[in-house]
Amino acid sequence: MADRNHWVEEILARRVSRRGFIARAGLAVGVPPVLMATLEACNTASSSSASASSSAVTDTLLIAVQAGDLRTLDPQDASELSTPLFLRGLYDQVTYWPGSTFSQNMPDAAVNWNVSADGLTWVFNLNPKIRFGDGTTLAPEDVAFSLLRLKNLDGPVAWFAGNVASADVTGPHQVTMKLSVIDVSTLYWLTSPFVSIGRASVMQAHGANDSTTASTTDTARTWLNNNSVGSGPFILDEWVVGSTITMHRNPYYWGAKPQFSHIVFELTADANTQRDMLERGDAHIAINLTPQLAASVSGNKDIKVVTVPSEGFPWLGLNVKNNPALSNPNNWLAIRNAIDYQALAKIYLNGGRPAAGIIPQGMAHALPVTDSTVWTAKNVAKAQAALAAAGNPSGFSFKMSYATDQYYSSVLSDDVAQRVASDLKAVGINATLNPLPAPEESTNFRAGILEASIHVWGADYLGWTDFLPNFCPGGNVADHRQAWEPSFDSISAQIANLTTEATQTTDNSKQESLCIQAQQLMNQHSPMVELFEMASLIGYRTDIIKSLNTNPVSYIEVDSVVLQ
Repeated sequence: MADRNHWVEEILARRVSRRGFIARAGLAVGVPPVLMATLEACNTASSSSASASSSAVTDTLLIAVQAGDLRTLDPQDASELSTPLFLRGLYDQVTYWPGSTFSQNMPDAAVNWNVSADGLTWVFNLNPKIRFGDGTTLAPEDVAFSLLRLKNLDGPVAWFAGNVASADVTGPHQVTMKLSVIDVSTLYWLTSPFVSIGRASVMQAHGANDSTTASTTDTARTWLNNNSVGSGPFILDEWVVGSTITMHRNPYYWGAKPQFSHIVFELTADANTQRDMLERGDAHIAINLTPQLAASVSGNKDIKVVTVPSEGFPWLGLNVKNNPALSNPNNWLAIRNAIDYQALAKIYLNGGRPAAGIIPQGMAHALPVTDSTVWTAKNVAKAQAALAAAGNPSGFSFKMSYATDQYYSSVLSDDVAQRVASDLKAVGINATLNPLPAPEESTNFRAGILEASIHVWGADYLGWTDFLPNFCPGGNVADHRQAWEPSFDSISAQIANLTTEATQTTDNSKQESLCIQAQQLMNQHSPMVELFEMASLIGYRTDIIKSLNTNPVSYIEVDSVVLQ
């Protein structure tokens, strides 16, 4: 972008000695909004050194993050693991869910809401004080347009709004959304950064539309990749693919004013680079430290590392139509038994935890880790017995794809893929590794053209409906990406029926019982193997940052950063 602010040009030109530049220029630090726990920095520096840091850093926050899967910054078409970090800084959502509680929707664009007795009509009253980056007031037309565009773009998360029958303006600060059938996940998905609210007229002027033909006629993505149209605490300056994303503070932001005027996100391909930048002071926050790198900075009094459960997981997804061997449930069982989960634990260390079921720990209706169906160790004898029952006692072969330039929050994908392939080979299953760039792996997996892939799912929002309904037979993931449908067999139909019933009841105890039953069946009978639940290891400099809020969906809330 030719008219990029001079501060961006200068700071990026001094990558090696950026800390020195900050000291000379008198710049500052800060971060965008998130949900979970507020983390207090344990700064042991003297008051005099803290004072020196405060005078040296006054305007720009520097964040290093791995973004190999970053595809778009379009507020209604993004879906990748790294994207919420950026979208939460640029946009507001209808409601907001603090990650520290996992249980209470808070006002965001909507100050309050109500739902009809039949659960089909939702009325949202909007905050009249919210303004976009150009100073105009957020209107109900913007909310209605954003919801319908999300649905009709038919992008990776269009299923969020698939049940939306209409979204209409019903007052000067009111929008009414009607559903086709009851959806217990409504207040969950409305909190997602992938359901961000943009200024409708500006998006339309650059090719966006919310019509039923939007999937083929909407042309706004390219423009939205370098221009934001939100009411969040920051405004996008530029996205240099594979290099940086830069933002400046929204002067009209309706919430608490961030302490810093600018953010520079350094998009790194390697966690070692993040650690090195953090140690030099070229980054104030490093998002993707590995367990080993986190341990390596433990002796640095100016660096604190916090662990943030990511509420997601990498899983081995088997397409039941692209390789005949992978359509046999006995081979699914052989794969589950062959994987050494304890060896995986030695890879992820404190950057993960065992997966009990398809709903992550900490969320409503998660399967207890003590449940008898949970896989905790390999069993070679059972794997070999399952192979014999499948009619291929000597094993079988398949191609196993994965994104080679990706971290599962804090764990390098190559390490996980090689471990799984080695475990399978020990029982005669030949999984030929097929490493792909993250965008290519993601596109091919979503298209359902891969035989199998170790793919990663991060929480789009903090609710169980982001998991079980997607992964059960016929769900968005199971069907479109792995061709697993309820008609596959009787057990698949039973899992699908249990899940459907759970999504249509508001009786919490009944809902929980149905979810537990479905997960127990999936642990014994599904073409997907959850390898472990992820956790992010985020490092930040305590000589610069006093505290920040973290979030399982977006890592951190950038506008929450409090400086020393």
